[in-house]
Amino acid sequence: MKLAIPLFDKLPLRELGLKAQSLLPSGRNRETLKRVDASLLLFDRTLINTENGKTEEVTNAADEAQELALARAARRLLPADQDNRHILLMLPTTEFATTSYQMQVMGEKMIRSALELQSHTLIPAYDEKLLLAVNASNPEGVALWFSEKQINRLFRAFEEQGMFLSAIMPRSLALLENTEDEDRSILINDEEGSNVSLLQITGNTIRRLLTVNKADLEQDVFAKQWDIETSQLKADVVQNMSSLDDWSAIRQRVSPVVDYCFLPAGAIEEEKKISFARKSKAALAIAAGIVLMLFAPFIANWMTLRDLQAELFRVEEMSIEPRSLQASIFDMDEEWGALEEYPDQKVAQVLISLNDVVQSSLTSFSINKGVIDISGSTDDPAYLVELLAQREEFFNVAQSTNTRGGGAQFGIRMNLSSTDFEAYEEKYPVISQGR
Repeated sequence: MKLAIPLFDKLPLRELGLKAQSLLPSGRNRETLKRVDASLLLFDRTLINTENGKTEEVTNAADEAQELALARAARRLLPADQDNRHILLMLPTTEFATTSYQMQVMGEKMIRSALELQSHTLIPAYDEKLLLAVNASNPEGVALWFSEKQINRLFRAFEEQGMFLSAIMPRSLALLENTEDEDRSILINDEEGSNVSLLQITGNTIRRLLTVNKADLEQDVFAKQWDIETSQLKADVVQNMSSLDDWSAIRQRVSPVVDYCFLPAGAIEEEKKISFARKSKAALAIAAGIVLMLFAPFIANWMTLRDLQAELFRVEEMSIEPRSLQASIFDMDEEWGALEEYPDQKVAQVLISLNDVVQSSLTSFSINKGVIDISGSTDDPAYLVELLAQREEFFNVAQSTNTRGGGAQFGIRMNLSSTDFEAYEEKYPVISQGR
């Protein structure tokens, strides 16, 4: 209680609540996805309500955008008296850009940052900003990309019809059961018109995704290559989906596959509000409990004083031997201090910071004793140097090599602000070992 009372004196109630809120686990909960109460699937310009199998043809009026026609068809499928339905929209797999990846790094943030940093190199044909969806818990698999501009247009079109577009995802994933079994595999053959998509999924991770136009298979070279690629794909279950009847037979509300869902800006904003409200309520309850605890210390103090004194005497007796070993512990601190105090270069945070600034691609990255060297390509290396110099994480930012190729290639060297290797080496100088 002696530690708690001064803390309460220094912190106002609101700040105490925020401190308690910070203790709550953030997790990867998708609160918006939990609110999904309708799932719609698009096949061959026909929209299907997967829950009851009803369909509506998507027809465009004169000069009408595809997004508006899709939203009107969705409105006809769902009861008019039920506004603000939270919808999961499943589009053909060919509507999504895909890239395969194999990373040497581990961790979801690291893999996502690495993919986003290389997005312009991986998908050079797209000039628009792309959103990323990937199961980043695995170092290899398939990453999905979708236009941010297009998904926000879809959101506004559904909003005009009194519906809330929570997320979109590839329709092939409607067949994927959310499972903790990482070894369970399924092979999905998704055909529509002239396009064929083949997905190999293990657990909840897309391992391979192949797409081809049937016209290309009329050429022997392409057909042979397709046969070679597809013959390597094996799974416990094979699912062929090639007609409207196949997709209409689902007859259940499809649960979002969180890792491969794309959220519009409006859905992301709602999720932030839900998460903040949930955390605020929990934090308020925690803060109220702390206040009650701090204002009622004297009720139990007189009952525990004697026990505490006895416990203190027992602990003092037990601590005689540890105190006699104090000198040895200090010796160990001196021996291991060089390892314990070695400056943390926070490589993961450096990569995330670079991802915020570098909009082009990197070809190399190295960090040694607080000195960072990067190289790559950009339209304006001098402007990139200026942006990096404005970050508080870096200083002494300068070009380390001359630009080549009309200023497209660059090499930049900078120092990391959070490390002080000079002070460390002064405290722990390198001692040469003589023979």
